[in-house]
Amino acid sequence: MSVKLNLMEIGDYHLPFFYEALPPLGNPDRKLKENEQKWVDDMAQADGFIFLTPEYNHSFPAVLKNGIDYLSTQLDDKPSLVMTYANNARGGQFGGLELTPVLERLGNLVLPKPIAIANVQQHFNENGDLLEDGPSSGFYQKRLQQGLHKISFYSQLFKDNPYPELN
Repeated sequence: MSVKLNLMEIGDYHLPFFYEALPPLGNPDRKLKENEQKWVDDMAQADGFIFLTPEYNHSFPAVLKNGIDYLSTQLDDKPSLVMTYANNARGGQFGGLELTPVLERLGNLVLPKPIAIANVQQHFNENGDLLEDGPSSGFYQKRLQQGLHKISFYSQLFKDNPYPELN
């Protein structure tokens, strides 16, 4: 199986706070600025997603919720893997628990068993590289590889077998 991964840093899209009179699902004729449309289009082109997020105050960051608020059907019937991290033993699991129902309400199929990276500073450097001498680096390397394999498998499966639309 061959998959292509695109790293999308939400901050690169420079999305202003979402504040439209109608939600995207109820406004099919909305006009977006170029950067906003690029975000929506990039999400629409993806076959699956890995949402990697830190945990802030027992939830996921506002910037991620803001980006999701721009979307309507772009997540429909596509799989996602939620990955969280934090500088504590919980690994951001509360953030993942808060993110999952938001994605599911938009028709996204969130895979079970999210990946939570505990004490992230002990396992990754500032560039995001896994530290070979981290206390649980072998465990996280295996979990990350399994997660990539799983989201790749389901993304390909759903792409090759789309859910039939009813007329």
